[in-house]
Amino acid sequence: MTDTAKTLILASGSPRRRQLLAMLGIPFEVVTSHVDETIVPGTAPPDAVKQLARRKADAVWARRQTPEEIIIAADTVVVVDGRIVGKPSSEQEALQTLLSLAGKAHDVYTGICVRSNEHCLVDFAHTTVTLRAHDENWIRWYVATGEPLDKAGSYAIQGYGSLLVQAITGDYYNVVGLPLGLLDELMANMGCPLRSFMSEPRG
Repeated sequence: MTDTAKTLILASGSPRRRQLLAMLGIPFEVVTSHVDETIVPGTAPPDAVKQLARRKADAVWARRQTPEEIIIAADTVVVVDGRIVGKPSSEQEALQTLLSLAGKAHDVYTGICVRSNEHCLVDFAHTTVTLRAHDENWIRWYVATGEPLDKAGSYAIQGYGSLLVQAITGDYYNVVGLPLGLLDELMANMGCPLRSFMSEPRG
């Protein structure tokens, strides 16, 4: 598997982040952090996602503190007109959020924290997404699918929400919730690039 003798721990309950790591064929364990994800009002989005990712990684590390483990934590927010938009608390809130996004560009930020016994590295990715100007009836249909209810910004770019998207500038996987290129860069800076956890390619 790897000559690093390290085990990856994903500090997230997000099925989308699990799917992205699994897509690479990387073995990992999931340990949810259960931290308070409150953001201090006025915090700049890049700082907010880095703080929350670090908070999640620290919480899992405090419970385990195993030298052989590397903790990966992430947090994603959607920003509209300078305002951070979280997960909707109801279908009505999801509807209002999507109506406010329709036909406009918004920003998606994901913070990543990678923590080991020797290192703690934190960074963020930024992507701009422009949504199509769907009418309210279409958006009501989308909300009724249930997909928006546990998503930052009230849509899933990898699901039915793909029909909302007109343009994207930046890392697609950032919008899904885990910018893999940035994660690999941080892991490489720790001496453990993601490819070192993958099976050898068949020749």
